[in-house]
Amino acid sequence: MHGLGYIYIENFRGCRKVAIPLESFTPLVGPNNAGKTTILEAIKYVLSPKALTKGDAADSNRPVVVCARIDGIGEELLETLSEPRHRASIDPYCRNGSLWIRVVGPAKPKQEVWDPDQYSGEGVPTVWRSYPTGLPEAVSALMPEARHIEALDDIKEDLGKGKAGSTIRDLLDDLMSPILEAHAEVSQALATIRQVLSANANGRTPLLQEFDREATGALAEFFPGLSVELDMPEVEVKEFFRSGDVLVTDLLSGDRRRFDQLGTGAQRALQMALIRLLADRSHRQGRSPARRVLLIDEPELFLHPQAIVRVREALFKLSKCGFQIIFSTHSPFMISRENAADVVIVRRDHDAGVSTRPPMREAVTQAIEDARAQSRVLFELGNVAGIYFSDRVVLCEGKTERRLLPVIEKTSGNGTSTCFVELGSCSSIPKGLKVLEAMGISVCAIADLDFGFTSARGARSLLPAEDEVMSATREILREMSSSRGCTLAANGLPQNSSEWPAWKTWAEFARHERGKLVSDQVYTKLLGYRVWVWPVGCMENVLGIEEKGEEIIVEQEERLRSMDLSGLESHVPLLVDCSRWIASLR
Repeated sequence: MHGLGYIYIENFRGCRKVAIPLESFTPLVGPNNAGKTTILEAIKYVLSPKALTKGDAADSNRPVVVCARIDGIGEELLETLSEPRHRASIDPYCRNGSLWIRVVGPAKPKQEVWDPDQYSGEGVPTVWRSYPTGLPEAVSALMPEARHIEALDDIKEDLGKGKAGSTIRDLLDDLMSPILEAHAEVSQALATIRQVLSANANGRTPLLQEFDREATGALAEFFPGLSVELDMPEVEVKEFFRSGDVLVTDLLSGDRRRFDQLGTGAQRALQMALIRLLADRSHRQGRSPARRVLLIDEPELFLHPQAIVRVREALFKLSKCGFQIIFSTHSPFMISRENAADVVIVRRDHDAGVSTRPPMREAVTQAIEDARAQSRVLFELGNVAGIYFSDRVVLCEGKTERRLLPVIEKTSGNGTSTCFVELGSCSSIPKGLKVLEAMGISVCAIADLDFGFTSARGARSLLPAEDEVMSATREILREMSSSRGCTLAANGLPQNSSEWPAWKTWAEFARHERGKLVSDQVYTKLLGYRVWVWPVGCMENVLGIEEKGEEIIVEQEERLRSMDLSGLESHVPLLVDCSRWIASLR
């Protein structure tokens, strides 16, 4: 399916130089005033240019430039164009199914198209030419003017009286055609009314003609030489439909009200419902080459969490049937595992202006060469919406850290915008770090000591597979196996057994005189890779317990919550140190 695949914004408000890959369904997340709405307005601007003000240019001495790449323009799509001239206009500028366009403003926006023969193949084209005759109409046939539904301001206008360019206007236009085809007598009746009332029609009623004569005579007594005609407005059938209003009936009480007498949440829900209806009808009426871009500011506004999920699912469905959905959101409920890979994080810096982070789908490709591992990383991270709404992410090997470290963080006052993600296995930590770092997210990891000797090592991991540390570790473990009966695997590292589980062996290793030196060395080395390993073995060793499970975690949560900061520093100083280390990372 064709659509916008890439947008580049330069010198538009807070966007100094911003490049964003786009998918059929692209959520934009970020704090207030980060620039999400500016991005949406830039997308609308490149598809339907209108004069901007000087204030829209970040630097008034430089032009506003917005470039867009339309992808998916294949042979099959071009065959659906109803006008042969549209295809003739587009063909010379398509390469590998893509077409680049741009608008240069702010005043008197200039539309331009790339020169595909002079494109380097990377980034935004550098050679452009003015739109040739016929290309604007051809592009509009594929990508009509984008519909922008703002967060608050336009709900009443959008639903009220069919304002041009509104959702209700589009819906009424869509409804009108089949109704008029089925009821031709409506058009005939309105034509008869126009003949009776119009001042210029031959069939004008004698009563109006008599009024014209009498009014002209009365005026002549005061101001001769003028005539009067009462011209009634001509009722066009389209305007007749567009003058309709939206009424809502409460099925429980029977109360019938106009939409603007409803609560804000109901108004927003009705707006989303009409969008859904509009798309469903368009989909049922047959295939069209046009794909409308729908830009929405915070579709979740005023809605209950369950309704937010339904809105997300409805918009996702729209993205599969003729619409491209790009929206800003502050709600984790608008992010799901299906769309998490395409979320774009938007940030704003006082000096650099608006910036964006690569979406996860792009970051995985950049960070991980082994394609077989990509789907797993997406699954492990993509279903945790919280990573997109936090200042930092902490990848945890297990749920003990995920549940207890936030308690320490809250008590120590080291920040409240941290997302703890449980991966379930330390083997996923190196890939998770690479993916989130590639996305520009502040990330670190917490793991058991054994991570520093197993998953942290290898050609594609953090530490060398073999070095003097590993040699010393195996030597110490062999000594422990001989003296204490610890069970070792063929690779010389601890192995689970009924008497000596691996975690217990590593805890003994950390208490061993030489083993402690090695553990501290690995702990310090991994801090440089933003990984904290428990130098005493695992978190249970830090807490002084030997059991695991939900009951134990709940018991420890209650215990830690009962302590103030001085109590935590006295009883679990290593947890406090870990929390402070997390807070120190940027």
